[in-house]
Amino acid sequence: MKFVCLAGKEVAQEELKREFKAARRKGEVRLGDKHLFYRYFIKIRFISYEEIVRAYLREESGESGEFLLKEFYLMLEDTAGVLYKFRMERKVNARDVLDDLGKRHGHIMIGFNRDSQAGHTLSCDSRK
Repeated sequence: MKFVCLAGKEVAQEELKREFKAARRKGEVRLGDKHLFYRYFIKIRFISYEEIVRAYLREESGESGEFLLKEFYLMLEDTAGVLYKFRMERKVNARDVLDDLGKRHGHIMIGFNRDSQAGHTLSCDSRK
């Protein structure tokens, strides 16, 4: 496993491994004591709760022939205004993460606000 820091300061890999294993699992996301982890393929991205300013659910839909397709994303904005896009398999898991963040971390604003558009978005489900 390789841990990649999204924002803030780097943390020792051994410390991250211990926190990741003990973290509460919500689909692709794990909620540790100090960090939120997102696993996609072999990389695990992490961000400290202190670095998160806003979190919300984004739902995208489209059509493939006669089938309606929906995708769900957990969106996180950090203190520098960077927006991270985490693809979630299930909407319920994204909502559980948002509920947990709202209850445990009062400084994080939950929900979308049209007036505060972030500078740019980094998609964390790409293979980069």
